[in-house]
This record gives sequence, C-alpha cells and structure tokens, in this order.
Amino acid sequence: MEFDFNSLFAFIIFGVTIGVVYGMVALGISLIYSGLDIVHFAHGEIYMFGAFFGLVLAKDMSIPYPAALIGAMILAGLMGMLIERVFYRRLTRSGGGYTVAGMGMIICGFGMSVALMNVAFLIWGADAEPFSIDLGMPLQIADIYIPQSYLLTAVVSFALMGLLHFFLKYTKIGLAVRAVAQNKDIAYLMGINVPVFISLIFGLACALAAAAGVLIGPMQSVQVEMGYLMLMKAFAAAVVGGFGSLPGALLGGILVGIFENLGAAYISPSHKDIYAFLLLILVLMIRPSGLFGIEAKVKA
Repeated sequence: MEFDFNSLFAFIIFGVTIGVVYGMVALGISLIYSGLDIVHFAHGEIYMFGAFFGLVLAKDMSIPYPAALIGAMILAGLMGMLIERVFYRRLTRSGGGYTVAGMGMIICGFGMSVALMNVAFLIWGADAEPFSIDLGMPLQIADIYIPQSYLLTAVVSFALMGLLHFFLKYTKIGLAVRAVAQNKDIAYLMGINVPVFISLIFGLACALAAAAGVLIGPMQSVQVEMGYLMLMKAFAAAVVGGFGSLPGALLGGILVGIFENLGAAYISPSHKDIYAFLLLILVLMIRPSGLFGIEAKVKA
C-alpha cells in the first residue's frame, strides 16, 4: 500500500493543534509549580469551568466568541485567585515565604477537584453541551482541509503564550513574578508582596486553563467530566517537557498531541488516550528530568 504523505501531514497538523491546548494547560501547571512548589490537581476542573464560562457567555448571553474567551479567562482567573486565597493559603504558614504544609496540600488539591466537579454537576448537569460557533469554511492546503476552529486554536494559543512570555520577561510585574518563583524569602526582603504575587501566579495559570477550555469547545462537546482526562494529558506534557519548565510545557504538549494523533491513525484509535503516557515513559527512560528538565531547587 502506498504511503500517503498528505494524510501524515494532516495528522501532524491536527496533533500540533490539540498539542498546543495540552501545552497551555501544562503551562499553567508548571507555572503554579514553579511559583508555589505544588502540583495543582484541580487544574483540570478549572479548565472545565473555563469551558462552561465561555459556553454560557457565548451561547446564553450571545456575547461574541472572542469576548467570551476573554471573559472566561477573567472569570477563571478570579476564581483561581479566590481558591488560592481562601483554601490553599490556609495550609501554608506565611511570613516572607509560602511554605507548603506537606501532604495536606496534595489532599486539598484532590478534594478541590472533587468539590468543583460536583458544583459543576449541580449547575450544568451531566449532559454534554455542544459549543457551536460559525467560523466559516475549512482552509484547504493541497488536498488537506483544515477546520477554521483548529487554526483559531493554534493561533490564539501561540498568541497567549507569546503574551505570557513578554509579560514575564519584559515587564516589572513579570520580573517580580519570576523573583517570587525563584526565591520567595529573598523576594520578600526586596519589598515584593509575596502573597499578592502568588495569587497573581495562580490567577494567570487558571486563566490559561480557561482559554484552553474555550478553544477546545468548538471541537468537542463541553461536559463536567472533561477536566480529568485533560489533566492527565497536560501532566504528561509537563513531565515530558520537564516539570517546572515553561518552554518545556509547550514543547511537551505539542509532542504529546502529535504522538497521540499518529498513534491513533497508524496503530489503533481505540487506544488513543494511552499514547501520551507511552511517550511519557519513553522520555523518562531516556531523560528522567524531561526534555527541558531543571535541577531541584535548593532553598536558602
């Protein structure tokens, strides 16, 4: 049988598109980890809430899709800041730093995941909701037809990641965020309000997750249980790229998306969700710290 390069190219394009969504959620997980030294196990539910926020704004309130995307990011960001301030911060002892209270934070993350899912069940029910928007005719490249929703997802995802990079590297607030992530005690001594910037980090990470949820909505139905699988894929992407590395999260997400699509196309579509973890195992066997792995931080 003749090998079809057009099909291979199409699978890679679709893999990159879904991969940048994984990468955006993984970027949020890595951002929280680099800033707070915790793994946020409820991040999948933030992604799910973001998708529902966008659906309500676009469908029920008839707000244009771009505005609904921005609105969902703002709502999820505020929601994340509230969760960090009311629940997670109580498990830390403050002073200059943000010292995690051991296993309690992990248990709280799992509990928050279950709580948010049940709240979503009460609000929206268990049925999947279609997120239909009219984006025009698919774009044709050679013999490949690419839906406009895929192009929109890729363009907006890369734009948001570029804005985050600019914010962290070239603004004073971004510099303060990086200082807090590097060493909270020294940042506190330099006059930075560490708790406020920790809330900002959490809000930014949750806003990225919400953007991913709204972007994935037109490709899939929005449902309460959509966060769990996304968390697993994003976690795999973060580990493949190097846990705590922001560029690694993006690259890991793209690799997971491509590997997943090629596996579904050429091996078995019924085992599509396994391929991300196969890639995770392969990368860890070759490079245990991930592709852009960083050394464990040593506290002063």
